[in-house]
Amino acid sequence: MKKLVGFVLFSLGAVALGGCPIYPDRDNRVCSGTGCYSCPDDYYSSSCTNYYCYDSYDCPTGYTCDSANRCTLAPTAPPSTPGPVCTQPSDCPSGQTCGADSRCHPGDCTTVGCPAAYTCKLSGGKASCVPRTSSSSCKADGDCASKGAGYKCLSGSCVAPGDQCTDATQCAGGSLCVQGACTPACSANKPCPTGYSCDLAKGVCTGNAGPCTSDTQCGAGLKCVSQHCVDKCGTGGTCASGLICVDGGCVPDQKPVFVCDTEGVQDKCQSGSVCLRHSCYLGCDPKATDACKTSDKFNVCKSVDAGAGKTVNVCGSDSNLGSECGPEKACASPLICIDGYCK
Repeated sequence: MKKLVGFVLFSLGAVALGGCPIYPDRDNRVCSGTGCYSCPDDYYSSSCTNYYCYDSYDCPTGYTCDSANRCTLAPTAPPSTPGPVCTQPSDCPSGQTCGADSRCHPGDCTTVGCPAAYTCKLSGGKASCVPRTSSSSCKADGDCASKGAGYKCLSGSCVAPGDQCTDATQCAGGSLCVQGACTPACSANKPCPTGYSCDLAKGVCTGNAGPCTSDTQCGAGLKCVSQHCVDKCGTGGTCASGLICVDGGCVPDQKPVFVCDTEGVQDKCQSGSVCLRHSCYLGCDPKATDACKTSDKFNVCKSVDAGAGKTVNVCGSDSNLGSECGPEKACASPLICIDGYCK
């Protein structure tokens, strides 16, 4: 009789629990609340959130495991406070830039852009917003002759030798530094942007498929920019990745990206790195056998001229940081300077 009573009580208890086990583990969770009585089946139900959990992995999307081991609605990050409204660079405090959204932001225009009437321009290794002109200031290197020796026309602006690239690490991905300008790399399987042709022997887009002097010489949907028939810019001056809108046409972004100013010292670089040619390179000891062992592909310790009679040792490779040529040191014709080497 006692066994019968015990069995009945046990059966009633099982019905009351509605099939939910009383022990917590990843496959059998303790549940409570409306719509959460069949635990395994309701695991992903949006109406069943009061689960027992070990960590947030056990909870539905949008919920997190709290200190009481229950799934609760995950907190949302507070919205970031926008900077002051601005229309020109002078509207922002020192150390901030008036960005493309007409708000002040920390940093320079290489990351936040510029307001509508301004464009991001590099000068002396530093980027700043300058008034935008209706057209580019130059169309060819010859247009920059009055600026001084060695100036080149890069992306529609005259750029001094010290602000030209010397190495591919200063250019966007997929580009090499050719004659001081960031130039798309190419191969038989990697075409050049519209208006440019590949020099297969050197692997760079330095050819001109059809030189032009006016838009009428180009086909429909094309525009003549710097003597190249290129695709027209999209709405708002947009272009494909690696290209920039100049005079209404999409051309390769030839300007280098620099991150530091003072040559031969740490400057804005991380500890152990050296500022060289406006870029950060990992320093090394040429006497150490494993000086650049952990530097990925830049595993050669090289001595490089940092100017003013100073030489620095940095991690490079057999194909970069060459000393044969540069913006102020030309190669003998017909060779051209690519990443510091005459090729």
